[in-house]
Parts: sequence; structure tokens; C-alpha cells
Amino acid sequence: MSRISYLYDVFNGIVIDAQMESYTTSEASLCKNHMSFVRKGDIVLFDRYYASYELMFLLMGKGAHFVFRMKDNWWKCVETFLQSGLDQQVVCLSLPNKFRYLLVKYPHLKAIQQVRLIKKSNRKGETQVFCTSLTDNQAYFRKAILNLYKQRWGIEEAYKLIKSRLEVADFSGMTSWAIQQDFYAKTLLISLCNALCVDIKPKPITRCKAYKINPPRNRIINRTYALHQLKNIIRKTTHTLEQLQTWLLIFSERVSSFVEYSRKNQSIPRKFKQNCKHAMAFKTV
Repeated sequence: MSRISYLYDVFNGIVIDAQMESYTTSEASLCKNHMSFVRKGDIVLFDRYYASYELMFLLMGKGAHFVFRMKDNWWKCVETFLQSGLDQQVVCLSLPNKFRYLLVKYPHLKAIQQVRLIKKSNRKGETQVFCTSLTDNQAYFRKAILNLYKQRWGIEEAYKLIKSRLEVADFSGMTSWAIQQDFYAKTLLISLCNALCVDIKPKPITRCKAYKINPPRNRIINRTYALHQLKNIIRKTTHTLEQLQTWLLIFSERVSSFVEYSRKNQSIPRKFKQNCKHAMAFKTV
């Protein structure tokens, strides 16, 4: 496979039903724009609510592969699979008549295609079902497919950083130019921060007997603090290169000292809060 593609909406996420009928015009256009970047040999990972006959057959027509997380109460084949008690199963999907235009667009595409359903139980005991076009279980093991899907979590964390820490949706103006300027500036900021932090390691701490009995979690770089320190450096870019080098050393020293602990395997219930709308005069730093 040439690469892995991730399909997400940066701001609010697209909610798509099983038959792709509850699209608005903007959401349908956004999804189609994403599909235009998919090439033959790609593997596209989808979160829940994206699964649909049209998307599956469209990707297979383009010669790409997919891994969907399925909703168990939307698909009859998924319900039957769960009742079977199997960990994985190859099933056949038939293209509905309203999507038969894909057979004309992709003459090699068949109206009936085989897909593979994979079941997984998470730490909470909940059952998750995934659908993939990688049907060869000898070439693509069940565990490999599940681990592949986990790779999208890094993208989710990056979106949380952009949305919650950088507050990318709090634009400084109402024109398209102002929105593009804010978005690209904050994207550049987080990219530069990641480039500077890639070689920074958290400083070791002195372990006492208590730590030997109950060892602490892994220490990782605090990205929020690193972004704050990077903004201070950007304000000093008008200085000489020698001064800038000094500030970069200070940045590395501070970031390596001010760290946080990894939350791996930690589960906290999500709290949904009503979004607070600020006046246009409010601007983030």
C-alpha cells in the first residue's frame, strides 16, 4: 500500500447515515472533495457514522482500501455477525440500485463485493465492529487491522490540540482572507512546535523508594506549554541569529523540564459542555 489516508472534518465532524441520505449540500461537497485525493492503493480509515454503500463501492472502484468502524444497529450484516459469535467473517454486500451509477463510472466494479467484518471488545467491555476491504486474513491479520485503526488516534489528538489549545475556530475576522490567515498561521505554529520538540526528551527524575514500589507513568512533553513558549520565541525573530539560538536553547531547557504524565490506558468519562460564543472583539493570543 502506498500510504494511509485519514478522512475527517477539522472543525465539527460530518455525521453521515448508513445510506448517505442525510447530507447537507456542504457536507456532501466536503466528502466528495476528500475522495478526490484518494489514489489507488491507499487505505482510508473512517470513524463511526461514515460507513455507507456508496463510499465503500466508490473506494473499491478507485482501487483503494478502507477500514470503517460500523454501527451495529444500522447494518443487518453486522447484527447477524454479532449473533454468530465469530471474531471475523467475510460477507457479501450488494450495491443498491440508486448507486448503480458507480458501475458505469468504474466498469471493472462488480455489483456484489466481499468485505470482512472484525469484532473487538474494548476495556469497558463494549463490542466494536470494523469493516474492511482487506479480506485476506493470511496477508492482513485481524490484530494488524485493529492496530492500523488505532493509528488515527494521533490525528484525533492533533485536532484536539488545534481546536482546544490554539482555538482555531476563534477567527480574528469575518472575511475569508482573515479565516484562511488564522488557520494557516496556527497550522504553521503547531508544525513548527512539533519540529522543535521532536528531539527533546523529558528530564529524568530522582526515584525514591515510593517510586520503586509504585512506578509513575511515563513522562512526556507538554505540548500546550511548548506552544506557549514558542509564541515567545516567534516574537523575538527580529533579533540576531546568535540571540535566536540562545532562545532556542532556553526553549529546549524549559520544555524538557515542564512535562506531563502519559494518560495511556486512562479512561475518563467525557463531559459535554455548551459552547461559549465570544464576541468578535475577543481574540485568542
